[in-house]
Amino acid sequence: VMEQEKELNEEINGIRQMLMDEQQKQSPSAVKISFFETRLLQLIIDHDSLTAKLETNYPRYYSLKYDRSTIHLADVMKKLKEDEALIEYGITDSVVYIFGVTREGVVLRKSVLDSLFWMSMDYVLNLKNVDISTLSTKEFKTFYDHSNRLWSALLEPVYEHVLSKRLIIIPDGVLGYFPFEILTKNSKDPEKLDFKTMPYLLKEFPVSYSYSSTLKYNPYFIKDRKSNDELIAFAPEYEKITGTDSSLRDFHLVNLPNAEQEAVRVKDMWGGKVLIKERATKSNFLKNAKKFNVLHLAMHTLINDTLPMYSKLVFSRSASDTASNMLNTYEVYDLDLNAAMVTLSACNTGTGMLRTGEGIMSLARGFIYAGVPTIVMTLWEVQDRSGSDLMIEYYRYLLDGDPKDIALQKAKLRMLEESPTAKTHPFYWSAYIITGDTQPLISEAGIETWYAFPVVVLIILLVVLFLREKRSGNTN
Repeated sequence: VMEQEKELNEEINGIRQMLMDEQQKQSPSAVKISFFETRLLQLIIDHDSLTAKLETNYPRYYSLKYDRSTIHLADVMKKLKEDEALIEYGITDSVVYIFGVTREGVVLRKSVLDSLFWMSMDYVLNLKNVDISTLSTKEFKTFYDHSNRLWSALLEPVYEHVLSKRLIIIPDGVLGYFPFEILTKNSKDPEKLDFKTMPYLLKEFPVSYSYSSTLKYNPYFIKDRKSNDELIAFAPEYEKITGTDSSLRDFHLVNLPNAEQEAVRVKDMWGGKVLIKERATKSNFLKNAKKFNVLHLAMHTLINDTLPMYSKLVFSRSASDTASNMLNTYEVYDLDLNAAMVTLSACNTGTGMLRTGEGIMSLARGFIYAGVPTIVMTLWEVQDRSGSDLMIEYYRYLLDGDPKDIALQKAKLRMLEESPTAKTHPFYWSAYIITGDTQPLISEAGIETWYAFPVVVLIILLVVLFLREKRSGNTN
C-alpha cells in the first residue's frame, strides 16, 4: 500500500508539471491539455479512493499522515505531567518564536536572530564533523561562546517558566538537526571551563523531542507497559560490503567492532533474543519485529538527504536469503509494529532532508509512522565504542525503572563524569536523543518483582535448609 501511494503521488506530481509546462507554451496543444487534465482527474480520484482505504484498513497510518486536526493548547496543558514542560519553536531567518507550556500556564517569547546566531548555529551543526585529534584547549572557549549564544536565543527566554521540569522539545526547521542538551548556561568564569565542566543544559534538564504536539499525544501511541523480557537485538556483520545504489553514492561498509558486544550485553541484561552476524538479516527482522516490545538495532545506516524515503538500515547478507539486506524508510512506513521502543544505535539515523511543514524525514520518523511511540536515535555518526558504552548505561537505568528521558540523561552524565576530558567532547555523547513517549519501560510492580525475586529464592533456600536440619535432628 505504501508503494502504491508513493507511485500515485509521483505520477500526480509529474502530470501536474507536464500540464503546467504545456499551458505555458506560446502555442499550447488543446489535445495534450485535455489528456493531462483527464489523466490528472483520474489519478486524484484513485488517490482519494486509496486514502479512504487507508482510513478503513490502516487507521493508525491514516491518522498519523492524513489527519490534519491539531491538538488544542488546553488539551496539551492537561496532558502534561506536573514535572514536564513543552517548548515549541517556530523559526525564520530573522526571528524565532518560543512557546513554553506547562500545566500552570503558557508563555510566548521572541528572539531576534542576527548573523552571529547563524554563525553559532553553523558551528554547532558541524560538531558531527569535528576532528577530535586536532582540538586544542582554545576550543573550550570557542565551544562555550557558540553554545551559550544559542542558549541565550533559544532557552533563556523561557528558562524561568520551565525551571525544574523535564523538557519536551518540538524543534522547527534547522533546530531539528542538533541536540539542545549541549547548550550552555551563562558562566562567571568561562575561561576555566573544559568539556567535562561546561554548564550544559543536560546537567539541569532531562530532554526528549517530538515532531509536533499532535503527534506527541496521538491516541494510537497509547500502549500498555510490557514486561522487560520482550527485547530483540540485531547486530549484523559486514564482510567489506560495497556497492552502488541508484539513490545513493558508492558506499563501503566495515564491521562495527562493538555492535555485537552491545547487542549481546543488552540482551543479557533484559532477556529476550539476539540475532548477530549472518542471522541479523532483513528477513529475520521482518519475521520477528512485530513480536517484541523493544527493538535494538546496532548497525550501519545509509542516509539519503536528497531522497529521505530511500535512507536504509543495512542488515547482514545471507547466502540462503535472496532478499535485499537493506530496509528502506518507505518500507518501514508500511510496517505495523507493537514495540514500545526502537533503539536505532546506528550512524546518522536521525538526519534527513529538511521539508517545510514536515520536519525531518528520516528512518526514525518511519518507525513513528509504523506505530512505535518511542525512538532512540542518533543525529550523526557515533564513535562506535562510546556509543556502545552509552547504550549499555541507558538500558541499565531503564532496568532501574527510570523514565526514558531521565535514563538517557543519567547515562550521558555518567559518561561525562567517568570519561577522561579528551573523551567528553559533545561529539561523543550528545548524538543520542529520544523522540516521543518517555514513560518507564518497567512499571513499579515490575521493579518490585525484579528485586524481590532473589529475596524469594533466598527465603526458599533457608526454609529448605531449616527443614533438612530439622529432619536430620529428628533422625538422630
